[in-house]
Amino acid sequence: MENSERLEVLTTPSRRDGVRLQLEQTIQQMGKQMDLRMRQVPHVESAIEALKDGNCDLIALSAHDWREFDTLGLVIAGVLPRREPTWVLVSDDKPEYLIGQPVIVCDHPLLHRQFLRVRFDSVILSSEEFADSIDKLEEYTALPENERVPWLEEQRQEEKLDGYIVTRGEHQALPFKARRHTLGLQRENPERSRFIPPPLNGFTLMVARKDFPSHKIENWCDSGAFIAHRMESAIWDSLPDNISQLVGIFVEQRKISTILREAKRTNDEQITDSILDINKKVKNTVPRLEMKIEILDPLGMVSAAAERVCPVADSHMGMITLLKEFNILLETLSSEHEQLAKHFHGLPKDFSEAKPAMLNLGIDYSDSSEDED
Repeated sequence: MENSERLEVLTTPSRRDGVRLQLEQTIQQMGKQMDLRMRQVPHVESAIEALKDGNCDLIALSAHDWREFDTLGLVIAGVLPRREPTWVLVSDDKPEYLIGQPVIVCDHPLLHRQFLRVRFDSVILSSEEFADSIDKLEEYTALPENERVPWLEEQRQEEKLDGYIVTRGEHQALPFKARRHTLGLQRENPERSRFIPPPLNGFTLMVARKDFPSHKIENWCDSGAFIAHRMESAIWDSLPDNISQLVGIFVEQRKISTILREAKRTNDEQITDSILDINKKVKNTVPRLEMKIEILDPLGMVSAAAERVCPVADSHMGMITLLKEFNILLETLSSEHEQLAKHFHGLPKDFSEAKPAMLNLGIDYSDSSEDED
């Protein structure tokens, strides 16, 4: 390693997103094979500025920071293996077993709706609504951002709430242990509700200048995670702004045998038919991309969801098909049904009557920011 080129990677203090911890673990592991140095700077902005000025080789960013900050002129050189993207419920018991009408704090509208699907009897409040309900709003709003989740845990320990829903990174950043329950995709338990997570959770992006030789870090990185990040970003960017915070999106590169086994167990003929030919043989053994998207009404009673499995090489067309199916379903469920002019024999009388839309998203459609030519 004496003749190896040194790479300097900048990071920031923990932003409660798991990036700092994963980078430290990666450098500890890969530092045995190459000369790596990690240096901390105070803010994301200063890390980006140092990279643009040539004062380091790489910086590690979450997928959300990549979108939020000015990264013009920089590229994603690689993506570390994806961490678990699902969120967690911090509580003494699983959602199904919480007693009575549990009081749950949740600040994300998608997780709010998904949790109501599991426990329609729960009382779900935002952090500020909860703090106001116990006459501690002023105390809560005065807290720094990194002290608000620990404050919620203190209130839970005092039995003022039954649980709260946060990202895994926020749970890991707690200064003390707290029992968590994964709000997961439930692949092994399809009868349980799934929580398709908000997009772009769990990614650690290695960001560099455009001329950086990305092959130097290919051993750190995961090509499947790189593709998943690109596809989730593209799907999310294709949605109207007024529903972007209400949609769950998940993309993952998976082995064909795993997808087929799960499809057979759940009797998913659409997925099975896309994999097997007429002779029930696998059409192609290359890895597939599995894409999921979901949106729910405010009460968690009605959802519109679409899934697609396709070869990695067909990812763009697969994404287009997924979005087309989702948009058709969303438009159909969100439309009122006019009264039919005639009654069809053999069908109940109310079949021909006018009916309201099945799916009311509870949003202002005038906020949609579609561009006009």
